[in-house]
Amino acid sequence: MPSDLLPRFERPPVIETVLGVQFSPLQRFGNAHLGAFWKRLGPEWPNICDAPPLPPQFEKFEGERWIEPGLRFTLKQEVNVRIQIRNEGGDRMVQVQNGRFHYNWLGEGGCQYPRYNTVRPEFDNLLEQFRSFVSEEGLGSITEDQWEVTYVNHIPKGSIWNTIGEWAEVFRPVAALPLRAGSARLMNCGGEWSYDIEPKLGRLHVRLQRGRATVTEGPELMIVTLTARGPLGNPESGARTLADGLDLGREAIVKAFYDLTTEKAHRHWGESS
Repeated sequence: MPSDLLPRFERPPVIETVLGVQFSPLQRFGNAHLGAFWKRLGPEWPNICDAPPLPPQFEKFEGERWIEPGLRFTLKQEVNVRIQIRNEGGDRMVQVQNGRFHYNWLGEGGCQYPRYNTVRPEFDNLLEQFRSFVSEEGLGSITEDQWEVTYVNHIPKGSIWNTIGEWAEVFRPVAALPLRAGSARLMNCGGEWSYDIEPKLGRLHVRLQRGRATVTEGPELMIVTLTARGPLGNPESGARTLADGLDLGREAIVKAFYDLTTEKAHRHWGESS
């Protein structure tokens, strides 16, 4: 769907987006290659840290022909890691492991969301650099098997809600919760929902949490995380290309967030026609 047909807010509560692709692990790819790829990115990406690797994930559908992750490859006996590379400005991050490539926009510092049409070409460029690196190092070629898009939204206390009871004025599913159960008063809530992106194109996962910007500091938050992911490489289900999948995931997330939130919230975020 064209961007101009999707819901749009002047002040969206999104504080992080992630565009990613999962691929078949490369037999000859070692941890040393992660550092070599970081060096290739140049001085604009000075900050690096290690993180635990993400496990393989697959959105499966009836009749699909995926092979179980434990049977589809054998890695060398070494401790595998994921590296997180941040740019000098601290608002972009590249995450790489053998089997995953993710690109994050980070807005925790208060910077304005740059919109998908800006972030997507940046992801495409960096992924192409990674493909070239893999090829030039003689590691094989990237075989993509799943696309993934995530949007994280922070809605702080005092902005449009002040008590848990007012969450129903922001997030529609909460309206079904009673504020009292017998003599007990609702103190906290959260939940997870999953939706199929029909017809068998992927799934959308929605998670509602209560939290803070950091563990001990920062304002109390309503955290709404939406992740869309789906298969690649199977003509019977999923997007035909990675670009199709990312566009589909972004569309599913934007439309779902709009449908799950209230008109009051839309006005607060500056809905534009």
